Amino acid sequence: MIRDRGEDVSPNAAAGAGGVSPGRATSLTVHPEAQAAVERLWGSIFFSPERTAPKSILVTSAEPGEGATEVAVALALTGTSSQQSMRVALVDCNVYKPMLAELFGIRSSPGTLDVLAGEASLEDSVVPAANERLGLLPWGEPGEAATSLLRSERIAAMLRELAERYDHVIIDAPPVNRHAAVQALAGLTDGVVLVTKAGITRRESVAEAKKRIELAQGKIIGVVLNQREFPIPRFLYDRL
Repeated sequence: MIRDRGEDVSPNAAAGAGGVSPGRATSLTVHPEAQAAVERLWGSIFFSPERTAPKSILVTSAEPGEGATEVAVALALTGTSSQQSMRVALVDCNVYKPMLAELFGIRSSPGTLDVLAGEASLEDSVVPAANERLGLLPWGEPGEAATSLLRSERIAAMLRELAERYDHVIIDAPPVNRHAAVQALAGLTDGVVLVTKAGITRRESVAEAKKRIELAQGKIIGVVLNQREFPIPRFLYDRL
């Protein structure tokens, strides 16, 4: 779905996901045909009458290749474009395959790892985009201690600082069934959005992901069925 810089991105038929057009940090956009679905997803997460709006959310998947990064990016872009005063931080914590620097065409370091290692400040690491309202925190240069840093107390302190500076913090994380560090992150956020892929993700994988998130005291506040091409009965969503 994501193509080389300068090319268009085919729209996503998902419930709550959408394609983005790669380019410079200030030119990335949600595909028009997916915009309505992403706006509904944003509204269901941040404007639900059933709960207080989450300050920070983790976007993950059960297995690789299910579109979690794309959903995280689309949500961040939608949040900053829907309200002129909204400030959103988009944080790359994807040990499996960090993509934010490449997608937005920004430098990869300093980033999350540098901040956690105490080698850079947030001021030096966050890259502004979308009229200064979207703050991008790339992954940084990976090292041997990458996974252990995501489990350290420093990640909690970093997320608290971001939450003080932005209205919402969106974290792009690797597949929870592949990386135990995601469980630690899930327990530090106000909610988890689990991305699945229509026709690909197995029910057993979703069940395992749900178990891992809940064991870490994480709360699933949304399940995205990516690349859906037909209506899904409500009772099937209730069983996820």
